[in-house]
Amino acid sequence: MELTSAPLHKGQVSWRGLLLTVFLLTYWTSPTAAEVTVEAVPPHVVEGENVVLVAHNMPVEYNFFFWYRVQMSQEELIAKFIKSQENFQNGPAHTGRDMVYPNGSLLIQNVTHSDAGVYTLRVIVHYTDKRSSSVQFHVHQPVTIPSIQVTNNTVKDLISVFLKCLSNDTEISIHWLFKGKSLVITNRMRLSPNNRSLQIDPARNEDSGDYQCEVSNQASSKRSDPIQLDIIYPVTPPSIQVTNSTVKDLISVFLNCLSNDTGIFIHWLFKGKSLVVTNRTRLSTNNRTLQIDSVKIEDSGDYQCEVSNQVSSKRSDPIQLDIIRQPAKPKHVPSLRGIIGIVAQCLMGLIAVIFVLVFLWRSHRGREPQIENDIKQVDNEPTNPNEPSNLNKTSKEASNVKHQKKKKSKGKK
Repeated sequence: MELTSAPLHKGQVSWRGLLLTVFLLTYWTSPTAAEVTVEAVPPHVVEGENVVLVAHNMPVEYNFFFWYRVQMSQEELIAKFIKSQENFQNGPAHTGRDMVYPNGSLLIQNVTHSDAGVYTLRVIVHYTDKRSSSVQFHVHQPVTIPSIQVTNNTVKDLISVFLKCLSNDTEISIHWLFKGKSLVITNRMRLSPNNRSLQIDPARNEDSGDYQCEVSNQASSKRSDPIQLDIIYPVTPPSIQVTNSTVKDLISVFLNCLSNDTGIFIHWLFKGKSLVVTNRTRLSTNNRTLQIDSVKIEDSGDYQCEVSNQVSSKRSDPIQLDIIRQPAKPKHVPSLRGIIGIVAQCLMGLIAVIFVLVFLWRSHRGREPQIENDIKQVDNEPTNPNEPSNLNKTSKEASNVKHQKKKKSKGKK
């Protein structure tokens, strides 16, 4: 029966597991077979691990067996077992890490490089029949954890990618894994002769994922930490949508950046330079929409949006935004009919003033004959100092009128 060495190869089985293997192999082996054989389990062992030298076809009627190191000599004797006495006796080559079992197997614990080599089992049957078999095992240093070197783990679609497996170990095999499974080499992939370098040319989006390299020798293996490779498509040029590129000042304007790409960052530009966000400008959460409140003349100019991902960037065509001032409210200019009405009102007012003045003048002229009669009366009547004082007032008024008439007559001359 064939026994796999994979679990022991990885150091996952204890020496008790190895002993169980020994006993199972002993029971599975036919005792009637004539030839005694020995098998090292595992044949390649990591330093510090355990190895079992399993005896096959061990005769039931054996009397003694001996284990030797390298050659059968007293100096190289590790141990012997006397079946009749069930007695183990250690020899000069015993290290204290060796253990012999009645089925003929030998366990060596915590092996070192000096333990590697040839071991021989000698069996004595019926005191005269001498049978022997030799086996060899190898001791290896455990491999160390490798790492992957890549120039850039985020690259454009359709370019070459190089991954390199770094390890200081020697005499190792290198194996590549993709998403935790053995990498299937396609016609776009090439491996260097020692498998240390992996080239993907051209890389495509389906090549994105976790890559690992595994280094191993005949006794151990280790995997690198996974490295994420992202193959990203370049972005396409965006465009800007605006309801009206010519607007009046003091209103709000909305500009939308349109792009079908995903996983992008959006940046706005004004007159070819990065847009300075003021207290009148607002951006949406994903920067796709730019809002300008209470636009002013200084907001006029070329606007662009730029979309980018980790491998490329593109700008939209510039769009011109023109802000125009709202026209001032016209002053009220009276119509011709209004002007005629105003002139008519002025004329009516002037006529009324003239009418009042004429009325006052005629009223004053109507009183002059009465005053003259009063004067004549005064002249004809004798003066009486005891009369009421209103006659004196009348006479004074009459004299004033006469005086004024004289002035007027002189003026006419």
